[in-house]
Amino acid sequence: MELKSFDKFHQLRRLNHDPSSIGFDPKVKTGDINRFAGRVRLAKNFRGINLEGYSQETISGYNAFFLVFLTHSALERFNEINSFGLDLDKLNPLIAAYNPEKVIQEFVEKDKKGLFYNFLYKRVNDKLKLKLSDCRSYNSTNVAHISASIRHIFAHGHLCAHSNGINPKDVYSICISISDFLLKFMDAEFAKKIEDYYNKVCTNTI
Repeated sequence: MELKSFDKFHQLRRLNHDPSSIGFDPKVKTGDINRFAGRVRLAKNFRGINLEGYSQETISGYNAFFLVFLTHSALERFNEINSFGLDLDKLNPLIAAYNPEKVIQEFVEKDKKGLFYNFLYKRVNDKLKLKLSDCRSYNSTNVAHISASIRHIFAHGHLCAHSNGINPKDVYSICISISDFLLKFMDAEFAKKIEDYYNKVCTNTI
């Protein structure tokens, strides 16, 4: 599975419509779009890791973290091609349009004791602490701040399948919810940009 409008993007490129004219960041090249698409495809097609000597429960926990890691790396590329840089707050109005409340609820309800949240909160930087807290208290629906927290703490080797007594099955549910949401969000936003441009200038030429 890959981006729904990826083929159409390359149709536009073959007709010499460059990424900036389509609406991407002026510095973005075709290779940047390809790298973004590749990361999305990798996350969409991730089916888990193969480990010997681990319980299925533990493997499910690691699968969850790897999936969010891959998804957030795609989100970083998404931000890059759309001129958002490292500022996840710029995603707020976009994400809000895709009903992220269910993901936030899953993050809270599957971690009622706050074991997962507290483990992340103690280890992220001060800015992410505030954003993560806002998600936990339902004051923010920016799912990207949760994925950023998981990605950073897992990538740096702190987060394990049973850290702080967390239940890997609950964490798996949380991470699947986050990843599914963000992948659908990125796919839809990419398609919207491509389709809007395509319908505006190319319907009669392709």
